[in-house]
Amino acid sequence: MIVPKAIADHHQAAANKGGKPFVLIARLHSLPGKEDQVIKLSRSADEAVESTEPGMLLHTFDQDPNDSLGFVWTEVYANSAALIFHLQNPPLQQYLADVSPLLDSFTVELYGEVSPEAVELLVATGTPTTHYKTKLGYVRELNRF
Repeated sequence: MIVPKAIADHHQAAANKGGKPFVLIARLHSLPGKEDQVIKLSRSADEAVESTEPGMLLHTFDQDPNDSLGFVWTEVYANSAALIFHLQNPPLQQYLADVSPLLDSFTVELYGEVSPEAVELLVATGTPTTHYKTKLGYVRELNRF
């Protein structure tokens, strides 16, 4: 199938501006004996994000099956503006302040096309961040189903 250049250019421009959904993985490792507190704080953060962030499409907190001190946040954002809102959301800022002393590591991985502004804001938090830029693939528009 041949796609008209104008359509292809429009979709590429939207991706470069961070207008498409993307994935963020945050890996946390609790200090020994602090995992229950980490879970409790994370539950509160999850509830706050659900009620205040419509741009967060998926938000799960999972425990590493091989390390009871390891946890992973999996987050799907509607677009880069949703990540910017998340990073500036007071409940998230409070969560990070409260949970950080209970951790011995915290890293973030971004997968997909994220605006430079959103990446810079995330990096400015001081959290070790790796951005895996998309080389190929697509995002299906769910409103078509």
